[in-house]
Amino acid sequence: MPTMTRQQVIDAINDGRIAAVTIDTTVFDSKQKDFRRTDFRSISQIRTRNTPILITDVIANEMVAHLEVEAANTQRALKTALRSNNLRWFRQSPADEHSALFIDKDPQEFAKSEFDDFAKAVGAEVIKVADTPDGLAELFRRYFAVQTPFAKKESRKQEFPDAAALLCLEEYAKAKGKLVICVAQDKAWKDFAARSDHLVTVFPLTEALGIYSEAFKDADLADKIVKLWLDGKEPNFEEAVRDAIIERLTYVDYDVDANCSVEFEAEPMDAQLKEILMGTLTNPVVLTADDDTVTFSIEVNIKADFEALFNFSIWDSIDRESVGMGSEYVGTTTDVPVHLTIVADRDVTNGIAFHEIDVSQKTFTVDFGYVDAFPVEEPDYD
Repeated sequence: MPTMTRQQVIDAINDGRIAAVTIDTTVFDSKQKDFRRTDFRSISQIRTRNTPILITDVIANEMVAHLEVEAANTQRALKTALRSNNLRWFRQSPADEHSALFIDKDPQEFAKSEFDDFAKAVGAEVIKVADTPDGLAELFRRYFAVQTPFAKKESRKQEFPDAAALLCLEEYAKAKGKLVICVAQDKAWKDFAARSDHLVTVFPLTEALGIYSEAFKDADLADKIVKLWLDGKEPNFEEAVRDAIIERLTYVDYDVDANCSVEFEAEPMDAQLKEILMGTLTNPVVLTADDDTVTFSIEVNIKADFEALFNFSIWDSIDRESVGMGSEYVGTTTDVPVHLTIVADRDVTNGIAFHEIDVSQKTFTVDFGYVDAFPVEEPDYD
């Protein structure tokens, strides 16, 4: 369907013209493939607003497969690290070590269990694309005609899961005579929806949840909480936010960007919070609310000290290989954005009563500026 404005989507919700809301795999991936995240599970708000949450079985299987790969990769890395450590330290591995560290667990079984728990918690219904009337015939017609979502001949085989899911959702919406909101970032989904009379795309998930909150007059429920926070009158809450950000930084998980006269590889080594820049606090987006609590997302910039280990090299065109040129620890102090999901009581009569403060694990980028591969050492006069 032609792109709808935010207000048009809100009007459609209020008019009862939304048959369901669905998600694409890109939503799951954007949540770091974590079915347990508070902001991801906040999609349950949509179901409480009398709108079904649909997930086609092919998308469910894609999400499970993505998590399975991640789980298997971490198992493999941990197993390799343990083996190397045990050999180096002449250590005998305890008999139950693999069980205690989940190394022997089945990644596929784990991923499927995580999805099932998520679907149950948010009240999502999994629908089968095989039940789509004439779905297979239409799928292959579009495939050979190279019609959306089959965008290009050379890559169209990769679009089968999306095509099957979209045709299924379109038939569902047609049967209801309404619209289905697709929370999706994928270009194939956007292109298909743009040509459909029954599908509309929204992204990210916080935008879809914010639209529902606004439609049901919940959009301002977090404003008083944020005002108290900005006024600096909630030391316990401020300390909890600070602790949550510090805990996130201890993962030392960020991308390094820098300029250098030679090739380099950089490994993040440390991150220490200096200051939360309250002046950069964004407006809160209410994700869900009930009679007692409100869950909202908000972003703020922080100033922090970062350190990374840079390994320098140059390309030897004769031997056709990179030659190491040493390494250097480099530090910088800069601002980076963090994304918070907060669950708190709606009633702030006695101050902010918070239940959960979650900092997104999404990787951010730290710019180290120009890094000198061969810094001049200060003379030692001692």
